[in-house]
Amino acid sequence: MEVDLTHQSFNEIHYDNELIKKYLGGPGFAIDYLMKNKVFEYEPLNKHNILAFMTGLLTGTAYPCSGFYSVSARSPLTGIYGEGLSGGFFGAELKKSLSGIVFRNISETPVYLVINDNHYELKDASKIWGLTTDKTIHTLQTELGKEFKVACIGPSGERLVLLASILNDHHRAVGRTGMGAVMGSKNLKAIAVKGTNKVDYFNEKKFKEISRHIFKLFQSSPMAEILRNYGTNAIDYFERLSDVPHKNWTLHKWKGVNEITGAVVLEKYHVKNKPCYLCPFSCGREIEINEGPYKIKNAAGAEYETTAAFGAMCLLSNVEAIAYLNNLCNIMGVDTISTGCTVAFALDCYEKGILTENDVGFSLEWGDADAIIKLTELICKKEGIGEILSKGSRKAAEIIGKGSEELLSDVKGLEAAMHDPRAIYPLGLQYATSNRGACHSRGYANDQYSGFTGFNDILKITKEKPIRERTSDDPKFARDIAITQNLSEIVNSFGICKQTITSGTQIVENLIDLLIEAIYCLTGIQFKLKNLLEIGERIFNLKRVFNNKCGITRKDDKIPPRLQYPLERGLTKNKVLTIENMLNEYYKVRGWDQNGVPTSNKLKELNIHNYF
Repeated sequence: MEVDLTHQSFNEIHYDNELIKKYLGGPGFAIDYLMKNKVFEYEPLNKHNILAFMTGLLTGTAYPCSGFYSVSARSPLTGIYGEGLSGGFFGAELKKSLSGIVFRNISETPVYLVINDNHYELKDASKIWGLTTDKTIHTLQTELGKEFKVACIGPSGERLVLLASILNDHHRAVGRTGMGAVMGSKNLKAIAVKGTNKVDYFNEKKFKEISRHIFKLFQSSPMAEILRNYGTNAIDYFERLSDVPHKNWTLHKWKGVNEITGAVVLEKYHVKNKPCYLCPFSCGREIEINEGPYKIKNAAGAEYETTAAFGAMCLLSNVEAIAYLNNLCNIMGVDTISTGCTVAFALDCYEKGILTENDVGFSLEWGDADAIIKLTELICKKEGIGEILSKGSRKAAEIIGKGSEELLSDVKGLEAAMHDPRAIYPLGLQYATSNRGACHSRGYANDQYSGFTGFNDILKITKEKPIRERTSDDPKFARDIAITQNLSEIVNSFGICKQTITSGTQIVENLIDLLIEAIYCLTGIQFKLKNLLEIGERIFNLKRVFNNKCGITRKDDKIPPRLQYPLERGLTKNKVLTIENMLNEYYKVRGWDQNGVPTSNKLKELNIHNYF
């Protein structure tokens, strides 16, 4: 459905199996729509930027972990293709009424959209404008009914903080690339949805039989037990793999890690598990802190990425302060990874005298919980030094100058995720070529080479390798990265959790075959793995074309300074990450020219040559 916010009008769009065969759903549908409307021609906060909420092909079905939806637009943080995904229950509820919503133009005053089955209404949001995300969700569910699921922005999105996220179900976020700022620029505060329509299956009985079988195997697995207890916060384990960045990527190890693990949170603060829609892993957790300066209730337990970004990156060993920061980012509506990394960048600048106490307004030392919280609050509110840092670390460095650009860890403007490519050089290639910036979840390098995947044989890609064999600029890795990036596009367009593929293919040996059979039972379309990988390749390449139109070329497919910093000790001692050989081969594998632009032959081969 198209929603014109200026004219407050609605236009239903219908699609057929041909579009599914070409793009599956989710981000696949989104990039098709953004390209057809030439969104790359408009600035991210311009009214002509389109904000696309899309559910995946499997979203809201009986398939395990199928609650995901995506949000896409031109990113105000990076200036290129922007995208985020979120789990929870909002996506599954939206699918009962619509497969997606695209928002055009800008409302003159703040509004929120209510979807009640086939009834749509834009309502005045003046009473909830300015509220935090938790209060927004509570207010709308009190007014409309608890059966409504809500996705919304917080005050940071309203203020056009470029790190702004979109929150749903209190604890789940469309975090990366600043989609919350696009939503705020359109004066759109929230979407509330309730649906009663049922999914149409080609063979419902068989689909549910396959889904139950997979669910039971997932639920009884050792991985499920680990995730139920600790969430994804196995920071102490990841550190043993040289996977955790410390002190803005400059230390190989840090003694504070053992104080901020998932085990510590489970023992002291855990209240209950908070699974997403039909999730047998239940990695989401609710926590509370009942005393001291960091009291919080009904808060999400910080996952690994957040713990590393605010903890290890900032040398903050106070687990209560990290929990408080995670909750602060959620209720204000900002991405925890980019915000934590931007704070670490500021700490690095302060230590080197690039920023001073006069610039910041207070002392800013590594590990100082109160200073880090205060700086994060300023970022969320876009006040003081926070106005500069709210633009993200790359744009902040452009303003600050004085050599601060040498302290950056971003690719294409997106701060790197909390997995260290100095221990996995192919991950560096994945970061450099990812369509939304330095992203660990748009590919599987950090899982694949560490032995956390079971799909290596069926995809005919490299298996687990020790650090000494994966820390070289070897062209043979290029094909692996291209294939797993394509796989990631498929999984995201299905609307299912990444965990179902990484851990899932280890738990269920024939999982991909079962998944393909389930898709047939849902749609009546008989895919083969080869067909799906081609769809993933098509989606990835179309996003690359979008980025080329935004000015992206080979010059942007590079490793930032902090990720090239050689560590003095540890398993990656003196390793200087390089990717040039891999990158040259990657372009050949992709069918791109040496400037990183897909060739006309490749566009024709993938049937994406008719957008111009």
